Formats: sequence, C-alpha cells, structure tokens
Amino acid sequence: MNDKNLMGEMYQVKHRYRAIAYQMHISEELYLILCGVENCLPDYYFDTDGRAGYHLHVVLSGKGQLSVNGRVQDVRFGQMFITKPGEDTWYKADSEDPWAYCWMAFDGTQAKRIVEKAGFFDGVNVQDSRIEIQSFYTLVLKILDQAALTPSTIYSRTAYLLEFLSLAIDSYTLSDEQARTAHEYPTDTYVEYAKSFIGANFATAKISDVARYIGIHRSYLTNLFKAKVGVSPQEYLMQCKLNRACKLLVETGNPIGEISREVGYDNPLTFSKTFKIYYGVSPKEYRKRHKESLEENTTTE
Repeated sequence: MNDKNLMGEMYQVKHRYRAIAYQMHISEELYLILCGVENCLPDYYFDTDGRAGYHLHVVLSGKGQLSVNGRVQDVRFGQMFITKPGEDTWYKADSEDPWAYCWMAFDGTQAKRIVEKAGFFDGVNVQDSRIEIQSFYTLVLKILDQAALTPSTIYSRTAYLLEFLSLAIDSYTLSDEQARTAHEYPTDTYVEYAKSFIGANFATAKISDVARYIGIHRSYLTNLFKAKVGVSPQEYLMQCKLNRACKLLVETGNPIGEISREVGYDNPLTFSKTFKIYYGVSPKEYRKRHKESLEENTTTE
C-alpha cells in the first residue's frame, strides 16, 4: 500500500444525496474514488469539467440527459451511463421526471480496459442494463454503510467495486450475445445500412437511433462498425457533420452559427472546438484559407 494514499476519507450525508469519497487504495491498477446515491431535483445540472476518473452511473428511476463532446443523449430508468476523463461532459435531470441514480467512480492503469469490457468503447457512454439494477444499488449501499475507517474497509470496498464492474461486464456480455443470436443478415449489410442512415440524418441522428433503425443492439453495431470501417459509429457521424460543414464553409457565406446548427451542433462554440480539434484550424480560419487559395489560383490562371 502506498503511504501517500493513506490520507483518510470524507463521508457525506445530505438531503436527497449520500456519498462517500476517499484517497486510499491497495493497487494502482484499479481503485475506488467515490460512490453514492442521489435523488436529483428537477433540472439538476452537473458539469464534469476537470473531474478525474471514470464515473459509472445506474439510473434507478426517472430520466435525464447526458452530453458528451456536444452530443446529447436521453437516458432513462434501467440504463447505465459513464463519464470519462478528457471528455467534455455534462448531465442534467429531467424537469418533470428527474432521475435518481447510484454510481461508483474509479481509476487506475486498468480502468479504461475494464470499461471497454463493459461495452463503453470510445464514443459509447450509454447502455441498457440487462442486469437487475437493484444489484448495483445494493453494492453501493454496502459501501455507504461502511462509514468507519478500519483496516478491512479498504479491501471490502475494493471487492464491492470489482463486483459492481463485473455486473456491468455481465450486462454487456448478455446484450451482445442476445444481439448476435438475433441477426439474420450479413454484417456488411448492417454496416452499409447504418452508413446510409447516418449520411441522410447526420444532423439529428443519435447512435441509438441508428441501431434501432437497422434492428440491432447499439453495442453490437459499435463493434461491427469499428471492425468494418475502422472507426466507431459516433466518429463516423462526426465526420459526416464536419464534412458537410466544410462544404458549407466553402460554398456559402452563411454565418458560422447557422452552419453549426445545420450540421447538428446547437452550440457554435462546441462546433468550433470540435472542428479545430479535427482539422487543426477554426471554421473561420478554414473558410479564410480556402478563399485565399481560390483567389491565388484564379490570379495564377
């Protein structure tokens, strides 16, 4: 055990909220950061900017929204959602039927590999749970009921974290196996249908819409897409949005905000940030450079 991690813990009990956080762990490979339960108020909003680790939530009731890098998804009772380090993420409870959820937050050298085993690949942040959600909730409560700092609690809490993640992996395995047994068409057919649907609906489509349209589970679609196309469906969707944006920047004089909305980004700042990450320049600079290049070619001719 590393002495620098023996710094104690913090236990909180608040109205509608109960959580425990601590800085003790027995392995650098995987360790618990935080776990808790929250019955959210209507429109409760949380921005994860700067938050460390992977936070896996299980929705116990109600619904809300999750935004990851500008992509907003509806999340409801019986689903799991995860926030990952390095992603621009926020989530918000519904105004009329606000969600309640339990969660465990964790990190370590093996954390990314483990979340991928649970089906949360790059571009995948939401999954249906094929495991009874009470099982997740029970494990969180067991940790919350261990408020005392004793030599044994660090081991028992690590065990509960492993069991929590094992349930998530089991859920994904079950859903993937069920999806595979139900497929009647060649994998290439599903991929081509998905590409066609995304190409026609990139401004409004969500990956869950694509999977529903072609009749397969979202996680199975992700696996197929990455194997056949080389990128996730989410990455392909973003490429379609940005390709269209490039065309509009070059061929029209429409304002950046208008182009942003046309390709499916409600927030122009998110659009500009994503565009610059992908192309290395802002939309404004991209348009300027293309115009200068066109004028230079015209003058040369």
